[in-house]
Amino acid sequence: MTLEIIGRRAFLTLCASLALGSCATSYAGVASLPVIRAVHVIGGGNLWLQTMPPFVQRSLIQQLGPRYQPGARGGATLTVQLTDISFPTASNAGFGSVDTLDGRITLASASGAVLQSFPLFSSTASIDAAAEVTGPTPRRYDWLASSYAHWVLTKLA
Repeated sequence: MTLEIIGRRAFLTLCASLALGSCATSYAGVASLPVIRAVHVIGGGNLWLQTMPPFVQRSLIQQLGPRYQPGARGGATLTVQLTDISFPTASNAGFGSVDTLDGRITLASASGAVLQSFPLFSSTASIDAAAEVTGPTPRRYDWLASSYAHWVLTKLA
């Protein structure tokens, strides 16, 4: 099967799904990761950064599985401050385009002590990017958020 037969979008989707197949991993059994009682995702600045927090928050909660226990006594609070985002669009989108997300992660204990704090940059293939698509689709937001959540939890574990 050649690239011409399967098409550009199908090829990018296949490659991206193979590359991020592990992003659906649950961190429920990771002993080094504390119980998380709250997840806060904040993004400001441009419209894309203002739109991204619910996607990242949903992905984090989903990947945490039973480790996320809202309001759990003694649980930690995970805060993600999104600082930069890039979605190549229109003329600069195409084969090999990359969506990126940058931020600062802070994990604080129930008493407020910072357990971990670090910057994190993540990138994914620009699925659905094309000249006829004027902005990022919900699928692109989800895809980038899922990747970012995966790397956040990998670094915390």
